[in-house]
Amino acid sequence: MTLFFRWSKTDEESMADYKAGKLSYSYSGKPSRKAFWVFELSSTYRPGRRIARDRILLAFDFGPRGDAVVKNPDNWVHFPSAEFVGETKHPTKIIVKDNEPGAYGIGQVIFEMLPAVSIRLATKQEIASSLDLRLIEIDWTQRWP
Repeated sequence: MTLFFRWSKTDEESMADYKAGKLSYSYSGKPSRKAFWVFELSSTYRPGRRIARDRILLAFDFGPRGDAVVKNPDNWVHFPSAEFVGETKHPTKIIVKDNEPGAYGIGQVIFEMLPAVSIRLATKQEIASSLDLRLIEIDWTQRWP
């Protein structure tokens, strides 16, 4: 089973749902049509440390079914490619960026079908790994907003 991670803004509309263990993704009070971006800690995606100023790192467990759906290449559309026509235009696909292996943009239809086995704050070790820092360099503790 894979944990997927997401840097979420502390004022994100879905934050209360995440804290309650519910999977949601909204914008302006409506379900978002944009891809829900997550990454594996093994991915090459490494944001700068400044991302932690207004965001928290969340860990999502979609269970074995979620793993099977997200990691199935038959569900993928590659970016960049001729097939890719925009983030909101692939609600039944997983967008994968060729320059960021291990990052996944989950389309709206797939997102709505994923189970949320658990949603939690990332540990300090996971934060350090996601930022490519040593554990000692993480001098803060995450809290739910």
